[in-house]
Amino acid sequence: MNSEKNHSAASVSKVIKTSLDELIKRAKKIGDESFEEAAATDSVEKFPVETLRKITGNDLLSAPLPEKCGGANLGIESGTNHALLQILKHFGRGNLVVGRVFEGHFNALLLINLFGSSEQIERFSADAKSGKLFGVWNTEAGDGVKISPLENEKFRLEGSKTFATGIDFVTRPVVNGRLPDGGWQMTITPLDEVETKVDSSWWNPVGMRATRSFKIDFSGVEIERENLIGAAGNYYEQPWFSGGSIRFAAVQFGAAEAIFDETRKYLQMLNRIDDPFQKMRLGEMAILIESGNLWLKSAAEKLDEFMKKPCDEQSESFLAYANMMRTQIEQICVGIMNLCQKCVGARGLNKPFHFERIIRDLTIYLRQPAPDAALADAGRYVLETRKPADDLWKIEK
Repeated sequence: MNSEKNHSAASVSKVIKTSLDELIKRAKKIGDESFEEAAATDSVEKFPVETLRKITGNDLLSAPLPEKCGGANLGIESGTNHALLQILKHFGRGNLVVGRVFEGHFNALLLINLFGSSEQIERFSADAKSGKLFGVWNTEAGDGVKISPLENEKFRLEGSKTFATGIDFVTRPVVNGRLPDGGWQMTITPLDEVETKVDSSWWNPVGMRATRSFKIDFSGVEIERENLIGAAGNYYEQPWFSGGSIRFAAVQFGAAEAIFDETRKYLQMLNRIDDPFQKMRLGEMAILIESGNLWLKSAAEKLDEFMKKPCDEQSESFLAYANMMRTQIEQICVGIMNLCQKCVGARGLNKPFHFERIIRDLTIYLRQPAPDAALADAGRYVLETRKPADDLWKIEK
């Protein structure tokens, strides 16, 4: 009987792995094909609609859903996190805007899966299966969102969000707001069913223009209780909140790979492959790229370990590792950009070459919150443990 169970479990694992491998291949193909659209939509008035259509049509929009809801358990089950990071990397390699949008979509579905009721998971899974794009809009300024209870189990939103990525295309954002008692509550606001005010003039960046990360005013919007996700404070629960940095780091690293590939292609085109200084720079870039891929793989494994055995020790270890990973990926990306500019010079940084756009986009996307605090937290973790260096990231069974 036990051998039959083991055989059955192995068969299921093989099916899931094959499915994830196929999703990675599809993401790689979409990443390759999205490169030209990235250049054509480098504007606050545009959006990579064609790439989004391909993502939807290749089951990638629904991949982060539970299998029972028609998904592939991508990123919500141990053993699937490396596949998720590779998919994010491929999207970022083709177009950082697409990578940012898909990462937000995944983040929203993960939060629903973690903290939503079974009814909410089924309901919003059906929305994702039908092509609804999700996102997470948490950032705000002085006029932030407040949530007030009304009669008949309804709630009214007042106030605005900034950096609301994907406006006019995201229709199921996680919109967080302040309750009367001060609690921070997640909501799903169906934008195709309510009226809001959008301020596009707020978004005029040097890069990542097509993310359409505008300011949006929710004042007067009313939602049902069933649109409240989890309890107040769930959004900031660790390691999910800070540990999500490994996802945006994977997207960022995808752009570093694109810069590497384009730099090599540029030098080959000019027949500069025998120049000793170019050889040295490409050697340095190759080391950085290999290092980044190893960080992605290892960070995914650390998250897998936590998901198998969620406990405080695993959470602390994973968070410290995630903070190191995002820090190192940032340094890798900066190093790749600097070496690229030395390789291609002023000529290469001119259109029609893609370098200037990718560098602009990556420069903006690297500016994620609290980089110094992330590194300090990793330092705190290693200072507080007495484990030798060889055992630093090992968790006792």
